[in-house]
Amino acid sequence: MAKTLSIMLIDDNPTDLFVHERFLVHKKISHQIVKFISAEEALFYLDEHPDLIEWPDLILLDIQMPVMNGFDFLQHCEKYTQMKKSNIIMLSSSLDFGDINRVKANPHVLALMEKPFDIDELVGLLEINGVLH
Repeated sequence: MAKTLSIMLIDDNPTDLFVHERFLVHKKISHQIVKFISAEEALFYLDEHPDLIEWPDLILLDIQMPVMNGFDFLQHCEKYTQMKKSNIIMLSSSLDFGDINRVKANPHVLALMEKPFDIDELVGLLEINGVLH
């Protein structure tokens, strides 16, 4: 695995943010991780940095968050042409049939994974989809 990724983590649960970051650091698949405790905070960051030199290669996005959920975040991000460069994996602590269908219908989302994600499963998914090579 030669390529490393810039990764954006968005989750309202600080424990999940910490655990997921540790998984990613342990596997050495990222050279940059930015974390946000809410979708609004992540959107504010993107709005304030419209010309990011390095748009995230991977966005790990919690679905169920207060005020703005993961699907709402994606809808707001449609204004960014760079969004097409990101691979998005949505995360949920409970896999709901409605969420599964919404993920499948979104062309920007690679998959829905249960939290906490299995790092080896994530790496396999990224390799299969050509995100990591």
